[in-house]
Amino acid sequence: MMRNIPPWRAILCAGAAVVLQACSAPLDVPRTMRPQTVVLFATPKILSDFTNPDAGVARFLDHYSPLTSRASQTIVIFAVGNGDQILTYRGTEYWGDRVEWARYTDGVPVSNRTLDYRQLETIVHAFKARAASVGMPLKIFDQIDSGLEFTANEFKMHRHPECISWKWGSYDIRGRLVKDDALYASAPGGIVEGTQCGEFLADQVARYTSDLGFDGILYGNQLGTRGRWWPGNGPGYSGEEAAAILAFLEYSKRALGDKELMWFDSYNNRQVEQDTWSFPTDGYRSFDYLIASGFCVITFTKRYMDDLNSKLQLTGGPRVLATLDFVDPWYTYNSMTSFPLESARLEVIAIESRDRIDGIVFFANDQNGGLVPRRVIDSFAKQFYGGLDGS
Repeated sequence: MMRNIPPWRAILCAGAAVVLQACSAPLDVPRTMRPQTVVLFATPKILSDFTNPDAGVARFLDHYSPLTSRASQTIVIFAVGNGDQILTYRGTEYWGDRVEWARYTDGVPVSNRTLDYRQLETIVHAFKARAASVGMPLKIFDQIDSGLEFTANEFKMHRHPECISWKWGSYDIRGRLVKDDALYASAPGGIVEGTQCGEFLADQVARYTSDLGFDGILYGNQLGTRGRWWPGNGPGYSGEEAAAILAFLEYSKRALGDKELMWFDSYNNRQVEQDTWSFPTDGYRSFDYLIASGFCVITFTKRYMDDLNSKLQLTGGPRVLATLDFVDPWYTYNSMTSFPLESARLEVIAIESRDRIDGIVFFANDQNGGLVPRRVIDSFAKQFYGGLDGS
């Protein structure tokens, strides 16, 4: 099976043997895989026409068929924006409202195209219709992010900055909202003074996902916690904060009903998540899917493997997703070229772990809306699924 690996990846595999013990083993000795979920993380940049999205949706799904055709299900996280489109959502009677969508690159708007909720519902329907026509088990999620990247942030920065922990630039689920007379889908009479920021977020997510036809939501960049990414870059542990996070996650699950919840973790193992951000031991049970984050611009192989192995030790909890990293939808760097060794290692780790993980996740378009090169997808799919059916 090594003949399917590009030469530079074969060299990498040998050189990484200290970290990835016998990394060629999964290619030579087939092992039983769990049912795999392929998660394609995409932004509206993949579509050239928001009003007539069918052709663009078909092209996108067909492009990734070497991976998705052998998965038990595919989830497209159609990351519309940062979360403003959810937090300011007014309901079905206001579908002519414009959506603040992820039209930014390196923090600068690169498109003047507009998107409204009616068009967004059409896009969600187009994904589901295309999947049904080709017999693909498919779910569509959106995301709501903890921070302030990807779009303008009217709600977080201007209407209700009291919901941001400014030291870390993170949404503070413990915060209390000031009175707001504006109309919201979950608060048609306006926001009542003292409403908890986390509960308002969950209520808005529930209405938005239900109305627009999404099957679930990704809580992005460790939403629910204050701080980001590195051990120590948070408030530290307190029982009070852990209880608040657990209450928020449990409230979210009740509010979402039959919708699913995915969490983008902190890039760290469970002990660090508790010690740095007060993430509760039982918090993982609220998630249907858990991303062990390994994006190359943030982390490195040793820390990623520590995180992934820690999450794989969870029992009775979420499906654990390994990370691949090729391109980025919002920034001009691409991991394939900026971090080629780390990008390749993530592929090797996913293959080596394919009997333990429940799926994979990766950014599926670059800053211009371009997709990951098909040759890369073909190569990885052959290795990931190779030997399982005699191929």
